[in-house]
Amino acid sequence: SPKAITVAKAILFPQSVETLGESGHNLSSEVWWSRNHPFTSSLTGQSCAALAADFTETTGRPWTQPIGYIHSLFEMAANVIERADDPTDPDGVAETIAATDLETIVGRIAFNGEGLPPFAATNVCTTPLVGGQWRRQEDGSFELLVVDNQTAPDIPTQGSVEALS
Repeated sequence: SPKAITVAKAILFPQSVETLGESGHNLSSEVWWSRNHPFTSSLTGQSCAALAADFTETTGRPWTQPIGYIHSLFEMAANVIERADDPTDPDGVAETIAATDLETIVGRIAFNGEGLPPFAATNVCTTPLVGGQWRRQEDGSFELLVVDNQTAPDIPTQGSVEALS
């Protein structure tokens, strides 16, 4: 009987975990973005909590991690178009993207090579990653909680790591 099981992409969405029933309780996964992250949109000024709430209210579905990253693509696009000398010049746009240093709904976007191996230093940007667990709610739904923020202490936790039940 394992005390912990970590699954990545297969339990990215709450609907996937719900199909597991009680077995989904306390499964752990990396968390790239959540409604509890402390960032705001450079485009709309919304907090992560507000963006997640708007999504749920508009669609009737629970927020999911990709929402933050999809939104950040629009933040990047608007920022690059605004900064580019000529938004129709592909080389100029590529240079503008490479020079990006932007606080977004997913954190800082900067292609500065920080913490990356040389082969990836010019075209990769890292964003914070924390550990989470799915917790079964009384109504049978699941909520993803951040339970380990050692690699990104500015992202608050909503609980502590618990063994599988």
